[in-house]
Amino acid sequence: MRIWTISLFFFLLALPALACSVPDVPFSLAPASPTPELAPTPKGDTLSFVMPAHTVTLRPGDSVPGTRLTYVGRSDSDDSHEVTIDGETAFRRLGDSFYWSGVIAPGVFGNYNLRVTASLFGGLPVAGPVELVILYPEPIELASAENLDARLHYSNIVMDYRVPVGREIPGTTLTFEGMETPGVGSQAGELARLSGRDGYPNIAVGDSLVWTGKLRENVVARYNLRVLSLDESNIRLVGTGELWITN
Repeated sequence: MRIWTISLFFFLLALPALACSVPDVPFSLAPASPTPELAPTPKGDTLSFVMPAHTVTLRPGDSVPGTRLTYVGRSDSDDSHEVTIDGETAFRRLGDSFYWSGVIAPGVFGNYNLRVTASLFGGLPVAGPVELVILYPEPIELASAENLDARLHYSNIVMDYRVPVGREIPGTTLTFEGMETPGVGSQAGELARLSGRDGYPNIAVGDSLVWTGKLRENVVARYNLRVLSLDESNIRLVGTGELWITN
């Protein structure tokens, strides 16, 4: 029974992706189309961070940290769970939504698109994508993120940035100043030049890039990125990040 319920839940989560990926005509008959160029990461007064698979296991009386999603307990009458959402009672079964959005800290807005998952060890596990939006960030680099008095901690944030020349890497003090090609011959290097940090300014495709800093007085971030591609106009960085909401 548990194996069936787990399979059902993951099938429910996969339905939107399947709907988008199945073509209307056989592959051999579909016309070829060029891969669209990735647009530059936009600038603005907000930063958006997404965790595709945020997971929390709740015991009776627990809330999803930072939200007004609370688990009351298992229903006595049927195979459902009593919860409260913004203080209002609701009942949720396997695969049902557990959604909430609102302010989780000064200058931080959260969208929690969670669903009830199968319980193997008791409690109520919920999982799904979470988006955190930081309002009016003003990045300041820090030496480390250790010894923080953090009320909330988020990890496994997916990051994918395409940064044109002259623009900052979003949420950092680092600016992509352009490409350099030191050396001669077939082994000449291709390096990106970054300003906004101490020490050697250049970085190559495949290199790691770690940055830690404050985004707001109450928000600290750490990026763990790698250079995926580089040319005269753009640098693309992918990786993961962490956020701490401090007291």
